[in-house]
Amino acid sequence: MAIKFSWRQRIERAQLLAAEAPHAREILYFYAEILKWQADLFSRLSEVAQKKTLSGAFESDHGLLLESFGSLLNLTREKGSQALASQADEVGANEADWKKCLGAWWNGESDLTRFFFARVCLQPYLELLAQTDTPPFDSKINAFAPARLEVAQPRRDCPFCGRKPQLALLSDAPSAPGLADGAAEGGKRFLMCGDCMTIWPFQRVACPNCPETDPRKLPYYSAEEFPNLRVECCDSCNRYLKAIDMTRDRRPVPIVDELAAIPLDLWAWEQNYIKVQPNLAGI
Repeated sequence: MAIKFSWRQRIERAQLLAAEAPHAREILYFYAEILKWQADLFSRLSEVAQKKTLSGAFESDHGLLLESFGSLLNLTREKGSQALASQADEVGANEADWKKCLGAWWNGESDLTRFFFARVCLQPYLELLAQTDTPPFDSKINAFAPARLEVAQPRRDCPFCGRKPQLALLSDAPSAPGLADGAAEGGKRFLMCGDCMTIWPFQRVACPNCPETDPRKLPYYSAEEFPNLRVECCDSCNRYLKAIDMTRDRRPVPIVDELAAIPLDLWAWEQNYIKVQPNLAGI
């Protein structure tokens, strides 16, 4: 159930929102550059996969990622913020640690705020694995996820890679926007993984982070400037994520529009909620 929004759609949406959203302009312009880099990596990985199937094992496939890692650091030095450029210099100073950096995110052992580069590099790889139904079987996250997910109802973690969802979608369609026809049947709420881009059906009234299902403990917040988005919160675990209502407008590209709605995150932080899974900007 990998997402179908093309790389071109994501890039164009980021560029459009950057021009329309002053509060997130710099982040979105840089994200458009990151998406171009990711699209190029995805294309090269796809070409390799046509000749020899990717194994889904980081230990076997990581060389393909390391070949491009240096160019990501260069792009960040040129286009990124001063803070990210400094991090790029720090990471680039020791090439021998690049595999360790990628491996830490692969296994869920790293802090998102310190491993921006690893996540950016691994996203296209995970997305291609999801599209080709090649499980990331040597990831420590996925090693225990299948057994947990078999008994967990509803599925709060990604059914493909085992990571936490980054956002939610609301849809009246039998399949969520971006899914192959018939990939998900029934239901109007879906969760989306921000790493492999998998989307899966989820209970309409339930916390995506804990077992809470009491509507009185699951408030939500919306703002006039974001008519298609809202913040969905849980007062039991104090977590939140943003939901995009695709029934009102089909134009949003979820992974991009979620990043653009920074003021909603600021509101959630002021209310002492913590995001279930931050996006690439660490927000």
